[in-house]
Amino acid sequence: MPTIYDIAREAGVSITTVSNILNNKGRFKPETVARVLEAVERLKYRPNFAAKSLAARRTNTVALSALLTSESFDPLNLQYFGAIAQAVSRSGFNFLLQISQDLESFERFAATGICDGWLLMMVRRQDERVALLKELGVPFVSIGRPDEIEGVDVVDTDFAQTARLALEHLLALGHRRIAYLAEPLEFGYSAIRLRAYLAYLKEYGLEGNADLVVETDGTEAGTVRALEALWSKGRAITAIITHDIPALTVLRTLREWGLRVPADISVIGCSDSPLAALADPPLTTINLYVDRIAEAAAEALARRLQEPEAPPAHILIPAQLIVRESTGPAPG
Repeated sequence: MPTIYDIAREAGVSITTVSNILNNKGRFKPETVARVLEAVERLKYRPNFAAKSLAARRTNTVALSALLTSESFDPLNLQYFGAIAQAVSRSGFNFLLQISQDLESFERFAATGICDGWLLMMVRRQDERVALLKELGVPFVSIGRPDEIEGVDVVDTDFAQTARLALEHLLALGHRRIAYLAEPLEFGYSAIRLRAYLAYLKEYGLEGNADLVVETDGTEAGTVRALEALWSKGRAITAIITHDIPALTVLRTLREWGLRVPADISVIGCSDSPLAALADPPLTTINLYVDRIAEAAAEALARRLQEPEAPPAHILIPAQLIVRESTGPAPG
């Protein structure tokens, strides 16, 4: 059975153009409309169930879009998936989880009209899903902040606060040579946290620690390379801040190097993954309140569906420091 994607390819136009023409939205050149309709006839395309749905054009279904990466199914993301599914169901909607390998696969699915609205997760700073859903006119909420948030409903952790919580905890323990392993800076949360961290270093008179910032790709091998890059700087580091999953690799690698945590060096994570309490030693980290984020995002999307013209909501959920055994006083 041909799809709207096949029509777009046959007519040499975008999926958005086909969707708008079939739904009588927007203005297009007569030759473009003719080309699309000819492709519809030639391929014997028939609208799917969503296009024939209720007069209100509602399917009562909401989808969560996440990216297919090596970290897609880490315990923290699975916690998000579950919490969001429950929050969406409590709001009275059916729930779909859509994992996109690339923009094309997301675009094919989004253009079907199966979903009344979308929640976006694992949001990049320049996230093409945001621009596409805007163009399609589909209601959505971004769980995470792209660089351009004008006209976009956003629910996110206050990641600037997570940087302050981590840094102030270590400063209170007497640490002054603090390294930071940043996750990929293409993601909004990582860039926000790093900017805040560098600003706080200046505020606390520790500008020299900016030299101890290294980006990691989040994988085991990438995290080990980042640690080796830090040690190559020849500075005596007493504490490391990073995301929880890289922190597990950091703990293991430091142990292999003969360093004791926290006697020789402290380690703090920034997401309270379900694995954090099971680490050796249990990881000091920051609770992002996944359930609160999920609830706020579901409520924001329900509001957007009910009030399409309402001003966009920008909601930041505060985090909380969870002290465990991986941080201690700076070595003398």
